[in-house]
Amino acid sequence: MGDKVLSIVVPAYNMEKYLKRCLDSMMLDAILDKIEVLVINDGSTDKTSEIAGEYCKRYPETFFLYEKDNGGHGSGINYGIRYATGRYFKVVDGDDWLNEEELPDFVRQLERVDVDVVASDFLCIQDETGKILSKRYCTSNPSQYGTCCSMKKGEVKNVIKMHALTIKTEILKNNNIRVDEHSFYVDAQYITYPMPYVDSVYFYQRFLYMYRLGRNGQSMDIRSMQKRRNQHMNVLNRMLEYYKNVGDISPENKKYMERCIGQMVESQFHIYISMGLCKGIYTELKQWDERLKQEYPEIYSAVEKKSISMLRKTGYRILPVGALVYKIIK
Repeated sequence: MGDKVLSIVVPAYNMEKYLKRCLDSMMLDAILDKIEVLVINDGSTDKTSEIAGEYCKRYPETFFLYEKDNGGHGSGINYGIRYATGRYFKVVDGDDWLNEEELPDFVRQLERVDVDVVASDFLCIQDETGKILSKRYCTSNPSQYGTCCSMKKGEVKNVIKMHALTIKTEILKNNNIRVDEHSFYVDAQYITYPMPYVDSVYFYQRFLYMYRLGRNGQSMDIRSMQKRRNQHMNVLNRMLEYYKNVGDISPENKKYMERCIGQMVESQFHIYISMGLCKGIYTELKQWDERLKQEYPEIYSAVEKKSISMLRKTGYRILPVGALVYKIIK
């Protein structure tokens, strides 16, 4: 590993509208020598490469541009893992950015701690207005902030989201962590696959990541999820396979993985419910969930949403009602 404290990996595909905001948030004199920013240009057809290149020319020891054929968000993450040299590793999407007021202190904190994961709070920002839509916390237990908790002892209860996660680079490299390419929804794999090898987690009580929401074509938009539901299912199936083959790990790390994958199952239900009035969806949902219960009972039980519990208790017969309620709410 090199002498950088933090590697920030920025997967970018046609991000000319947003990339400057993203990179400007990292262009801070106090930390330029302590971070490296790896922009992974995923075959963009706009000015993404030229914009990133300008930063590389101005700060050649901090900003680096990697050009590659289009392979999707996952390929950008995999590229970043391959070339990162910093002690810690963080992914920042090209349309998001980091909080300039908090980033220097965050890097200093990374210098002070020696843990597997640092989890931090983040904000959801509306694309057009810049307003804060919601505040997301990396732990539901306020007493954990500023402390180091053990996953193996069951002290880490909340799933650490992509935008909250900063992880030791060597965990990703040494365990050959790779996510699917040419696919959406691989963030779920990225936050799950390293967790068998994680113990110490430090909870950092600052809003570091700024997550842009409401941009047209975002993968988590429900219309996009309906269109790409087969991709979503494929990613979920790969996670289930990974879980089945993970080998001998601590019971608490395994429970944490079950919660991660359980949230992906909830997202799959989300898609099914939104399509509940479509022909054949009832049968497809019923068969899929019954197979999940039979083959992965721990993950089936890790799903906690009350709406899903009600669906299951009624034999999925209230699916059309759920679809109507969903349509009205949206």
